[in-house]
Amino acid sequence: MIDLVKRINELASQKGWTGYELSKQTGISTNTVYDWQKGVTPSLSNILKICEAMDITLEQFFCGIGSYRLTEDENRILREWMTLSDLEKKAILDMIEVFKILKRDK
Repeated sequence: MIDLVKRINELASQKGWTGYELSKQTGISTNTVYDWQKGVTPSLSNILKICEAMDITLEQFFCGIGSYRLTEDENRILREWMTLSDLEKKAILDMIEVFKILKRDK
């Protein structure tokens, strides 16, 4: 599993940014940034803000973790995800859970 907080910390460190500076550069509240250190998972919208502030793409954010590269389909899914309402996102996550159950039961 990708450790998002570790990746954010790595990128911030490369820029010489503290948690406060990361907050200032991204517009993400300092409380949110510090909550990540306590185990809260960063949202995709906040990861996108980080990418924008650091002038990197979402793919570059994720490619820095191991040797994994997002496929074009994965990039498309992430872009489309950002356009969905909370209800639509929940429906998709529910479908994924059903697929996981079906796969496990084979």
